[in-house]
Amino acid sequence: MPTEVILPRVDMDMTEGMIAAWHVSEGDEVREGTLIFEIETSKATMEIDAPASGVIRQISAPVGKTVPVGTAVAWIYASGEALQEHGGAEGSSSAQSEVEAFPQSTPATASAPSDEVADASPNGPLRATPAARRVARERGVQLAAIAGTGPSGRIGAQDVLRAPADKAAPTSAPATQAARALHTLWLRKDTGGAPLVLLHGFAAELNSWRPFSRRLGAIVDPGLGMLAVDLPAHGKSSGEAAGSIDAIVSAVEETLLAEGVGDCHLVGHSFGGAIALAVALSRARGRVRSLTLIAPAGLGPECNGAFIRGVTQSTQRASLAAWLKQLFANPSLMDDAFVATAQQQLESAAVRERLARLADVFFPDGTQSLDMRGALAQVSQDVPVRVVWGLQDRILPARHAEGLPGRIAVHRFAGTGHLPQVEAQDDVARIVAENVASASGESVRRRCAVG
Repeated sequence: MPTEVILPRVDMDMTEGMIAAWHVSEGDEVREGTLIFEIETSKATMEIDAPASGVIRQISAPVGKTVPVGTAVAWIYASGEALQEHGGAEGSSSAQSEVEAFPQSTPATASAPSDEVADASPNGPLRATPAARRVARERGVQLAAIAGTGPSGRIGAQDVLRAPADKAAPTSAPATQAARALHTLWLRKDTGGAPLVLLHGFAAELNSWRPFSRRLGAIVDPGLGMLAVDLPAHGKSSGEAAGSIDAIVSAVEETLLAEGVGDCHLVGHSFGGAIALAVALSRARGRVRSLTLIAPAGLGPECNGAFIRGVTQSTQRASLAAWLKQLFANPSLMDDAFVATAQQQLESAAVRERLARLADVFFPDGTQSLDMRGALAQVSQDVPVRVVWGLQDRILPARHAEGLPGRIAVHRFAGTGHLPQVEAQDDVARIVAENVASASGESVRRRCAVG
């Protein structure tokens, strides 16, 4: 069976996206995880990787076309596999003529997308895509020595892959293999202060923070940077450092060092909350100025083991959707595009397997192996801590917030499930902003409307 290549939803409120560039042509062989096209939304330009290996066929959306999220814009076939009809997908002859009508490798032309970072260099700003930066870290290549082929010299992943071996950076830098394995994205570059570091939950990935970061960005200091991190075994990070809490903390620490982050503010959701707390306890290269935990793991033994197994074992969209509904108190917030994006992230058997191995370590037999209450009590003596929970959380029970030290502010929301940053977005953004401001001696900016 061919694999559909969908236009994913990268923001909770995204309904459509424009094809900004194709990096493959009809009939090209692709490998899973390689860049195949870019989409442009009202907020950013995103690079989309191949969900499977095979031959790209039936490209149905030319550059410049706006299509709804969840739409199949192409299909990936096994070598020699016969073309099939896919309802709205165009056949090979019409798709081929359409493909030939527009450039195949034109980089996106969005101006200053939020996922593109400008760094200082002797010759002016160095512009590179997140994928280019990730590949450069993995290959030990110096971006400053590469000529970008995109607009204004923007460096893409393909530019890095084509770079000769003599562009490699010296190996004396302290960036370890674990650091290179963790994928990061600056949702907003900082201006030299302590940035906000965002750690997602189990089976999620860093793009899940995009809509929340926009809401938060409207009420915090304009210079506050926001860095999202793919935890080990999640998103585009490898699973090499997922074997223990110490290994994950070390990987996060080394990744922050590689990104030039010293002091920071931490926000962690669910499993990412336990990691954020552990990082706050062990930080050796910088100080955590504030800590906000959203439905954090590690504060009690119970967890929804059936949900964890279901997410890591579901191979069909319908079964995955049934489990994903448990994240919400209001299931109407979960539309088809949300499910389609989650399915694309989890459809690889290798991804599900490494998540299942991680679950065996931290959520064995439907329980939590981590006990972080002592760490929370210790960290809260020096760092302003806020804990946020939805009273209708069906993954980690809200009662785990009971009995915490009185110096910790606990915020409980009725009619809210395991994703308060989604279902109570404005309120949670305000809580994070106030926590950051209290640690920085500043005040939260007042606005009539958020977002």
